[in-house]
Amino acid sequence: MTMMIESTEPSAPWLPDGCPPLMWPELSDPMARGRWYADVIGAYAALWQGHVSQASINPSSDADLDALEARLGCRLPAPLREYHRQFGALSLAETLCSVEMGDTPIQALREAYPGIVDIAEDLPDGDVLLALADEMVAFGDYLGNGNMFCFHRRTGEVYYFDHDDGEPLTRFFPSVSDYLDALNDSLPGGNSR
Repeated sequence: MTMMIESTEPSAPWLPDGCPPLMWPELSDPMARGRWYADVIGAYAALWQGHVSQASINPSSDADLDALEARLGCRLPAPLREYHRQFGALSLAETLCSVEMGDTPIQALREAYPGIVDIAEDLPDGDVLLALADEMVAFGDYLGNGNMFCFHRRTGEVYYFDHDDGEPLTRFFPSVSDYLDALNDSLPGGNSR
């Protein structure tokens, strides 16, 4: 005999209040993109309210962004600079590194992962890897496991640095805005295409 138990309590909706629709939005301009990012970050914060992982918006100042660019010796890609100017460093599905020096700062890949020199020694084209690594700036920490997303100083393309794989640097996105769209798409309120 199978017994079914029915709840008399209405089920609470999964989506937090203010969560954007679960669909890929029309991002017609930077303002629309910024509004969508803010909605997604807000939904993520509501979902994790009171938890240590709760997202918060802490914009970076232009002075801090200028100081970072001086330290790096290159400009941030415009979408990354604007993201930090509006929202700041975030710990979401992965960590978008901080403008200021701290636990996970934006920095040259060789500074972020000095062990890349050891990886290069074991590869037949290690000098090519190190030359490419010198063009990389780490700005996203993938799950805290030492793998990072980096932008190319001159082209703005986004590479994935994987310290465990035979191919340490792989071109992943044509631009930082594609990375930021994908990051926000993976959050509550994003489409998760």
